[in-house]
Amino acid sequence: MTPIIVFILGMEILGFEYDVLLIPVQKIPIKSKNVIYSPSLQRQSYSKRLRKDDIDRLDIESYEEPTEMPDVDSFDYGKDRDGERTGESHAYDFEANYGDDKIVGGEEVDIVLYPYHVGYGTNCGGAIIDKRWVLTAGHCGKKPYIRVGSKYINQGRKVSVKRSHVHPMWAAKKKDHPFDYDFQLLELSEPLKFDENIQPIKLAHIEDMVIGKVITVTGWGNTEENGPYSNVLRAVRLPIISKEHCQKVPFPYFRGTLTARMFCAGFAEGKKDACQGDSGGPAAAYDRLLGLVSFGYGCATPGSYGVYSKLAKVRTWIEQTTGIQFD
Repeated sequence: MTPIIVFILGMEILGFEYDVLLIPVQKIPIKSKNVIYSPSLQRQSYSKRLRKDDIDRLDIESYEEPTEMPDVDSFDYGKDRDGERTGESHAYDFEANYGDDKIVGGEEVDIVLYPYHVGYGTNCGGAIIDKRWVLTAGHCGKKPYIRVGSKYINQGRKVSVKRSHVHPMWAAKKKDHPFDYDFQLLELSEPLKFDENIQPIKLAHIEDMVIGKVITVTGWGNTEENGPYSNVLRAVRLPIISKEHCQKVPFPYFRGTLTARMFCAGFAEGKKDACQGDSGGPAAAYDRLLGLVSFGYGCATPGSYGVYSKLAKVRTWIEQTTGIQFD
């Protein structure tokens, strides 16, 4: 197969000019300057996005940009769940926190603080929503089991997956829009036994989606772009950004590709983000699951944001598939 060669000359990225050569070759990731082509279509740095003609422009929600960014906490992650439940606020110190380079830019945490988090294969996470059900990303694919109850990536109890239920619209649209409806329900072969390390998380409602709200993202993904995975669970906190603001990012794949099933979170300065291996992992606030890690440009790239699947838009599908009426 003859590769298609595309020249992008004089591309301006965040005020820097680049001459970029992209050579898409099947199954071979190509990196040139700050642009990466990857055929994997998951939270794997930059990956091939949609054709302009296929963009779902009619389903993009409108938000008002906040006049100022909310405080995001420089806090003791051990107090996170209690802090969120009580609405306790935490002052954020940009100077102190931007020295971190973790999940990326987060903290090591114990599973008891996020007992809904599960491992799904070696490169995805998920969230427990019921004793027999786990929610993860559609693009994470089918794997034989999950791991629960441990902060260590290779420990915890293995529980077999009886059946995978990918959102039907993801399957229908993935060729043209591979991250829309990026949801998958895992039906477990046996019920989970809940304890302090294994607990379900409540599902968010649409009114929980507020610009500026701070989400907590957990995962064992890379601690830096193209770096090693973390062996210990990490958490990072990020503010939700409006889609209008997110679509101003000077990377062409962001413009017009965000649908009503997506939301953005992060900092314009970068430094804090989900990364490779965090796909399908929970994004939560006030002990409710708002979404899942879906895709993004690199990891903590300045001027860019992470994109998350919005759970509130698929609650009906979740309840119909599981047969459970969630609070």
